[in-house]
Amino acid sequence: MLNLDHSNLSDSDLMVKEFIIPAKHWDTVKLSQYVPNDVIQLIQRIPLPITDVADSFCWGYSGSGDFTTKSATWQAHDNISREQSLWKYHWIWNLDVMPKIKIFLWQLCHNALPSKGTLLRRGIQLDPLCLACNTDIEDTDHIFLRCPIVQKVWELAMLHQWIPNSPFAHQGPSLREELHLLAQNQYPHLTRVVVLLWSI
Repeated sequence: MLNLDHSNLSDSDLMVKEFIIPAKHWDTVKLSQYVPNDVIQLIQRIPLPITDVADSFCWGYSGSGDFTTKSATWQAHDNISREQSLWKYHWIWNLDVMPKIKIFLWQLCHNALPSKGTLLRRGIQLDPLCLACNTDIEDTDHIFLRCPIVQKVWELAMLHQWIPNSPFAHQGPSLREELHLLAQNQYPHLTRVVVLLWSI
């Protein structure tokens, strides 16, 4: 912070109290041996306690001075830019489904579902082939769209009129992008689609 050459310091273990004279003032003569004048002026603005009080930790973001996770969370939220754009998949939280399905979708959209392909990319050594069809790497798109067995599930959902037609006709770059397109286009059966995804 001070950009000082520490090799010039005669004692690198100096403490702040060594720069305070008994009359409770800063020792500017001693300070001038270690820091530049403009920094000394800043240091002199720091008020010193009149009484001898032992140092203690104090958290400045709570009334009591004690650290709490609640006050830290509020402080962290204050530091978030208000100009930050909404998360692209924020529509998940507006769906009329159980919270566990929303969490599942959140994981899906963050590519955080523990598919074999994802685990392999993260350095876990395993056989990445899909156990259901044994023909392709088990990634999120394969599990929910491309696996031949899952394609039969979608066909049955249409046959039994759970959904009127294939919701993923756009063949987007990924399942999460397909879901995003459905949400943007206000696909009327989106809730049924996500429930079916969750049940797969």
